[in-house]
Amino acid sequence: MAMLGAQICTFLAWTAGVAVLTWLICMRSMRKSSNAADEYFAGGRALAWYVVAGSLMLTNLSTEQLVGLNGVIFKDGCLAGSAWETFAALAMCITACVFLPRYFKSGLATTTGFLGKRFDLTTRTIVSSVFLIFYAVGLCPSVLYTGALGMKNIFDLDIPLWAVSTTIGFIGACYAIFGGLKAVAVSDCLNGVGLLIVGLWVPVAALQRIGGLSGLF
Repeated sequence: MAMLGAQICTFLAWTAGVAVLTWLICMRSMRKSSNAADEYFAGGRALAWYVVAGSLMLTNLSTEQLVGLNGVIFKDGCLAGSAWETFAALAMCITACVFLPRYFKSGLATTTGFLGKRFDLTTRTIVSSVFLIFYAVGLCPSVLYTGALGMKNIFDLDIPLWAVSTTIGFIGACYAIFGGLKAVAVSDCLNGVGLLIVGLWVPVAALQRIGGLSGLF
């Protein structure tokens, strides 16, 4: 019980710390754009490369992968999902090095903005509608569900699943609505640092638990 309490306190402290650091960095360390749309959707073009890199990494990772994909791989013993995520890193590098610089140079902040410039407003509207419907009906509910399921099981919460998922969605919405892309990118980067540290620590702790490398063979 004491261990569970420590885990919950650590999680809450990390979440609050990321929120405070995100606010400090966005408000005091980053310049603001005079263009409101540019500030909200493109981060005021003040995002450093490492913030963009961290945000790209966390954008490609959610409970869909951390809970759903890992669970499927563990259950079926098939590593096809791992290959999917491994090669996704290549696509992210190409996006960051090739496409993003060209988008920003052209004054574009979204894929639909590019389609609108390349084709017409009708194409942009259709693609935007498809994206919105897909995220609202397909992706976001699955991510909120798996996230809530993970939180409920990890912390042994005696709280309805809908309440946990609603809380997660509300916190995420606060970042996006009140902070725009800048807040989302900075918080992603900070959480990425934590994920990297824990990701490196877990195999080390596991090896220590089984008695070192000799325990594997």
